[in-house]
Amino acid sequence: MLSRRVGALLRRFVPSGLITWGLLAGIFVPFTLDAQSTEAASSTAQSFVLDTTPLLFTFALTPERAYPADDTLPNRHFRMYDPARRQQIDWGTLGNLGSAARPLLFESQPRRGFDMGVHAFDLYNLYPDELRFFRHGRSFSEVFFSQGRTQQDGMLNACFGRTFSGGANFSLDYRSINNLGAYRYQRDKHNSLSFGVWLPAGKRYDGFFIFSKNVNRQQENGGIVTDTIFGSESFSGPISADVRLPDQQALTRLSDQTWQLTQHLKFTGSQDDGKRVLRATHSIAWTDRDVKFADAGLARDSFFYDTFLTDRRGIRNFVDLKRLDNSFMISTFKAKRRGQPSDVLSVGIDHSYFKLRQEPLDSSFSNLFLTGRIAITPSERFVLDARGNLGLLSNFGEYQINAQLEIGFGKVGRLRAGVLSQRYPPSLLQYRLFVSKRQVWSNDFEKPVENSLYATYALPLIGLEMTARTHLINNYLYYDQSGVASQTGTPLQIAQFIISENLAWGPLRFENTVAIQQSNRSDVLRLPNWFTKNSLYLSGYIFKKRLLIDAGVDFR
Repeated sequence: MLSRRVGALLRRFVPSGLITWGLLAGIFVPFTLDAQSTEAASSTAQSFVLDTTPLLFTFALTPERAYPADDTLPNRHFRMYDPARRQQIDWGTLGNLGSAARPLLFESQPRRGFDMGVHAFDLYNLYPDELRFFRHGRSFSEVFFSQGRTQQDGMLNACFGRTFSGGANFSLDYRSINNLGAYRYQRDKHNSLSFGVWLPAGKRYDGFFIFSKNVNRQQENGGIVTDTIFGSESFSGPISADVRLPDQQALTRLSDQTWQLTQHLKFTGSQDDGKRVLRATHSIAWTDRDVKFADAGLARDSFFYDTFLTDRRGIRNFVDLKRLDNSFMISTFKAKRRGQPSDVLSVGIDHSYFKLRQEPLDSSFSNLFLTGRIAITPSERFVLDARGNLGLLSNFGEYQINAQLEIGFGKVGRLRAGVLSQRYPPSLLQYRLFVSKRQVWSNDFEKPVENSLYATYALPLIGLEMTARTHLINNYLYYDQSGVASQTGTPLQIAQFIISENLAWGPLRFENTVAIQQSNRSDVLRLPNWFTKNSLYLSGYIFKKRLLIDAGVDFR
């Protein structure tokens, strides 16, 4: 796929002769607005400095660690506005911006306890644990907008952070996607909002209050009837193609909202004076989530649903989940440098209460896990971070171990390795499904056991990175070609290799990523065996070094 990519950075005020040119360019390309106030937002706000990066951010669960924010220069994320293409290996979608997405390269996601099993729109959502709080004495804002082919097609991202008098901090993140799609009845509309307040009290207490809300809506057309019309004289464009759900009433809607309160209390030490800290952390969160699919007009749609056609008057699937999470943790750490703890040791317990309404049934249950973490970072050249979860009571036998190791060799490169081992229950969707209040299936699957291992070697000097991954999954759960939940009786094995090379010759840039994956069950894992994406472009300043431009092609 070809695209023209133009990224602009104004280093000084634009002369009046360029204003018209800039307005015309802004009509056709995405743009980002970044702003950082030149005056301190608060005279009492502390100034944090890490290396040479002036802007840092932290998260509610780990305020002791600071991360450098990306600069505002046009980069890969600027021109790859589609979240599905921002991944190292593109995710597969239905073809239009905002549509249901899943990885084209198999991934083992950390899983623990109960899960609804609906993740088609996770890529576009915002959650409390991901909200960034910017640690800076000045306010910060960033706005990105991309206009589609019509006025109803657009994408907006906005971020804002400010520190107030007394050290209080406010942060907001917003995303919106609206895309009609090229074919009939294919619209996607997503809205996500997350905002929070960080309230420190003295040197021993930190409180974070966060709210997040996501709404995902997708019109379902079932796909096109046939591809033989492409290139024919009767084909006047995608909008003329017949779709499998011609009544155009099928709609998927997902929504969730979360209120979260996280509190930290230090008993000894301070993260600013370099002494060892002993801290207690309590987090409580209330989540309300709804999943709904409905198609009321089945006059011409009945043959499409096959097994799931339980009522010819119309079909509906509705699930409502209310969830209360409580976690308590004791941790100790010591920071040699501000914002970078050299070692972390923590133990805790997590409890979750669920009230589930899967139309027409109601149920309630709990999850209970012991948690632990150990992290050792004596220097920038060595990082070890290991986390563990152990199920108790009804979750007995479930576990999760997730560890990463990073070793730096200076100019010779950097080595990263990791392991993920876990045992978890089947998701609700795999376990039980009702359509129009009639049971379609109820399964008694074994709990899957996953083991994943990876190693990555990077040599930034020449822009090289190589990754090898292997996955071994017992009792793998999947959906067969009829859309019915199934389980394998033999282990699923997957081997993957990824290589990236980013070359630069003067103003010429050539970026390449190639991925290969093989599995022993191609009938179960229906994913591509190889994937490549490449970018060839020119990068440099024009107009007397006042405008930075990237122009070239992307192809996959």
